[in-house]
Amino acid sequence: MGMSEHPVIRKAPGETRSVAVIGTGSVGAGWAALFLAHGLEVVAFDPAPGAEKRAREMVVEAWPSLRALGRTDRETAPLHSMRFARSAAEAAQAADVVQENVSERPALKAAVLAEIDGAAGPEKIILSSTGGMTPSEMQRNCRHPGRLVVMHPFNPAHLVPLVEVVGGEATDGAVVDWAMAFALRLGKHPIRLAGEAAGHLTNRLQFALLREAVACLLQGVASASDIDAAVRHGLAPRWALMGGLLTFHLAGGGGGTRAILAHAGGAIEKWWEPGETPVLTPEVIDRLSAAGDEVARGHAAADWIRWRDAGLVQVLQLQQAMEETAPAVGEHKEIET
Repeated sequence: MGMSEHPVIRKAPGETRSVAVIGTGSVGAGWAALFLAHGLEVVAFDPAPGAEKRAREMVVEAWPSLRALGRTDRETAPLHSMRFARSAAEAAQAADVVQENVSERPALKAAVLAEIDGAAGPEKIILSSTGGMTPSEMQRNCRHPGRLVVMHPFNPAHLVPLVEVVGGEATDGAVVDWAMAFALRLGKHPIRLAGEAAGHLTNRLQFALLREAVACLLQGVASASDIDAAVRHGLAPRWALMGGLLTFHLAGGGGGTRAILAHAGGAIEKWWEPGETPVLTPEVIDRLSAAGDEVARGHAAADWIRWRDAGLVQVLQLQQAMEETAPAVGEHKEIET
């Protein structure tokens, strides 16, 4: 790692009291709500006009779902525990750990991380929400690259349990362990990636499906509504309980994966060949925009978001109850903090 020293981590995840949230769009505000729900102070920064007002409104909107999931017993969001700083540097200096949510533009990301890295003491860990950039790429402009690690959430960040923890070439192993433990403290389900890849792991999975959905739309295989229905009413109910690999294994009955491959391996090889990769020409963008309008059925995004969050609470409660009765219980043990 650069500068040869290992980061000195002074506070264990359970001792952390404050988080600097850099960027308070939908992801950053979701993180802020979750931090507040777990009793942490939030020092935020976002240069966009009206960012503070929007972030506070989003925290208030997120609070009922967090209460329903048992993340907090507070009746109302403690907005007094969230303040806005005048710069990313000021926020990074004030908090115990830094959590970055800047948009996926390499030049902007590099500038903001350099500012954070220059202001935060070397003992402070920097967690990045990036959904596609590798940590090694982001570490190039940091004087203390060993303390930067990806902790990538999924929208809505305050509800979806999964986070991907990814270390870069320079990331200290203790920092990765810290991020895993901190995620568990927040009620998340962290997965540790063994290597770096553009898009990490889960985005690669979901965008493979989205690519095929768009290709089917452009090829006229089905309407936008029916393409979404295929996922909602066919794939999603099983996927709430198990991943693609276990789903595939069970398709073979008592013989498992080998049995399904013996039965349908030749057909499967044809099915998983990717279709033509869509190119985002202006015409394709128009088609996708029309598809979005079709599946939204004339309702505003805000209406769907409220519906989604209320439904996610129920799905997650069912998922947790089913997880507790699964044949392999307890394989995801909590890390010592």
